[in-house]
Amino acid sequence: MHYCGVVPVQGALQLTMLEEVRTPEPPIRLSAMFFEPGSPPQVAAELHRLGEVVVAVGAPLGGPGEGRTRRECDVQLAQRGVTPQPGSPETRRLAELLSDLPAFTPSDGAGDGLVDDGAYHQFPLFETNADAVFCALQGRRLPAKRHPLGLHMRLDELSGDHVLDEGGDLWHRRIEELDAAACALCAHRYAVAHACWLGDPGEGVVVLPGSSIPDRFSSQGVMPPVERLHLPPASE
Repeated sequence: MHYCGVVPVQGALQLTMLEEVRTPEPPIRLSAMFFEPGSPPQVAAELHRLGEVVVAVGAPLGGPGEGRTRRECDVQLAQRGVTPQPGSPETRRLAELLSDLPAFTPSDGAGDGLVDDGAYHQFPLFETNADAVFCALQGRRLPAKRHPLGLHMRLDELSGDHVLDEGGDLWHRRIEELDAAACALCAHRYAVAHACWLGDPGEGVVVLPGSSIPDRFSSQGVMPPVERLHLPPASE
């Protein structure tokens, strides 16, 4: 089984793939392979070539329902302190090219719920949000990835989840590659039924790792306090 994450990057798509590496002693390690950014047809062709896959796309696969300006899943992410990912023509085109891989649609009503065991057999494709994946794994909000501490925490999280970079070092990767790795990690959690969903099944839902999702990701204590001096008043 190949666990794949895809995120948009400057008019292209970034693909990262994880595979389980089983050893006599736990934990299971996840070997990561990173691809050069490519077009939707290129990424779709690679995913089809891989055979049995679970694919997590870190951008909307569709738009809001009729009469709505925002999707329910985006509203719920914002309420939890995570900025929803804007729509991407590249990821929507990818979803069209992967029409043979049905997207996850829970049978429950709008709101949230647990991913059923074995859902990936019927629904090998789903939408997620890379920042929300990191928040769900940490159980709190993370500093922005442009902040050195935010980047450090994301790298530590991937390493702590036993993601191994077979082609280099995670510290040497672009942020889009790390985001795609987080989505691929969510694909692995989804496949082992350790994931939840948010939103309205009628317009698309977002899947995140974990057995529950807090009502809000707290940012308390994430950023250590630092001193900042006040500038003098400006002279008239």
